[in-house]
Amino acid sequence: MIEEMWQSGEDPQPMLRYLIGTDEPRVQSVEAFLNTRGSGRKLRLFACACYHRISRFLPHPVARETVSTAERFADGAVSVAEFRAAEAAVRELVTALEPRWRASTGAEREALHPTHAALALAGIVCWWESQKAAYYAASNAHLELPYLANPGVEPRGSECGRYERAEKRAQCELLREMFGNPFRSVAFSSLWRTSTAAAIAKQMYEARDFSAMPILADALQDAGCDSADALGHCRGPGPHVYGCWVADLVFSKE
Repeated sequence: MIEEMWQSGEDPQPMLRYLIGTDEPRVQSVEAFLNTRGSGRKLRLFACACYHRISRFLPHPVARETVSTAERFADGAVSVAEFRAAEAAVRELVTALEPRWRASTGAEREALHPTHAALALAGIVCWWESQKAAYYAASNAHLELPYLANPGVEPRGSECGRYERAEKRAQCELLREMFGNPFRSVAFSSLWRTSTAAAIAKQMYEARDFSAMPILADALQDAGCDSADALGHCRGPGPHVYGCWVADLVFSKE
């Protein structure tokens, strides 16, 4: 991975491999991630963001709440016990549904698919190792999307590929939104962390509404911020999500 590939990449898998620090062909087989470049918090939030990207097709309340629990756990607002309980609950639902899912065909399978996909993806988001959660949440989401968005789509057909490629590109944008440019760190002065900047970032995070990003840029600039990367990101088209690298810097979060 080089900077140019990171900045223009359209496949999240090489980017994620760079962040989690492995060339192992099967990430699931990795026993210890010794060279991870991305924080566990960021990787967990990226996994959640992959779920949210396709959540309009995943109308399952338990899955939604499980992903919400994973987000809160990433930020230390939920205990390990609560996080483990949420993962166990969704895993139990997947296990109970699995025999019916495997036996289903036709219209029944199409009807079951949103529920099965929601529970399975929420379960992945809650895998204990955030590196694996991020890697497999991304692949699961872009592989499931064509069949959720267009039930009956021809497997491996041109339309299926179009959905997958579009979702992969969107996931790459999420990685750049959340991790910034790992090849060029931004020296973020504590003087820029004013009460105004913090209040704007806090409001956006609480409301999950990032329309005030340009206002955050103004507040940072008023505080003396001269980072073209940070200001340009805030004023750029996004996407902006929970875990935005600039907003996180305002809170001194990794």
